[in-house]
Amino acid sequence: MKGKPLVSLENVAVHYEDVTALTALNLDIPAGCSMAVIGPNGGGKTTLLKVILGLIKPSAGKVSYHNLRRSEIGYVPQESGGDSSFPVSALDVALMGRYPLLGLIRRPGRRDRQIARDMLEKVGLGGHVRRHLGALSGGQRQRVAIARALAGEPKLLLLDEPTSGADVEAKDNFYSLIRDLQKELGLSVIIASHELAVVPRFTDDVACMVDGGLHLHACPADVWDEEHFQRIYGSQMEAVFHGKVPHRMVSPHPVTPVPLRGIPTISRSIRSGRKEITPATPTPPSQHPSESDSTEGKD
Repeated sequence: MKGKPLVSLENVAVHYEDVTALTALNLDIPAGCSMAVIGPNGGGKTTLLKVILGLIKPSAGKVSYHNLRRSEIGYVPQESGGDSSFPVSALDVALMGRYPLLGLIRRPGRRDRQIARDMLEKVGLGGHVRRHLGALSGGQRQRVAIARALAGEPKLLLLDEPTSGADVEAKDNFYSLIRDLQKELGLSVIIASHELAVVPRFTDDVACMVDGGLHLHACPADVWDEEHFQRIYGSQMEAVFHGKVPHRMVSPHPVTPVPLRGIPTISRSIRSGRKEITPATPTPPSQHPSESDSTEGKD
């Protein structure tokens, strides 16, 4: 259940010399929320996360934290699996999430190591605590990065394009894990993602960003229509649906089916869902030269 805002952004703008990354952005992030930030490349999603983290200072506007310290914000950046050639174990990496709480002088103690182990257990890597990072798969390294973020005992977890390059099953497993962790740990979660299927299935709110501005902030049911996607992605788009969840957005284009010989073509109307079956194209007989046309054996 969502509560009072943890973070509030008021008329926030970010400029990099002559480039505007964010412009007059207003957004409240409530406690207990699960929010997807979607939009095209260059829309300002990563900049927004870094402003919330305090890594980027706004050129204008105000960022307010309510009953939240910056050390209570966990962050999983893009390509966060770590350098697989670096000689560290999964536990070593997860333990790094405790360092902001320890300061420059204190060393990790027994409690810190136990928390890191517990977080690895929660992400399904309890049996890989001592394994070298390079011996883990890409998906497992991503889970280590989540354990590292959770080891700091955050109230707010930010994830930036966390499933880029993953297959469909891995993406579903990843977001199911995040959803479970959110409920178990009482987290607020913000996911910046291009994975449009994530919005209706794993989040309660969606913020649509275009050209550094907040296009829309609403529940997924209020956003999920063709008009909004045309405005967000800047071109005519068409949703490919399997049930109620669009899995991919593509520019509409004419399609001329080329049936395989002897195999009927089955096409589906995206809007109506009606199947249309085109009969198989008969295979023409082989055109071998007849005996009367053959010159072999003739004098």
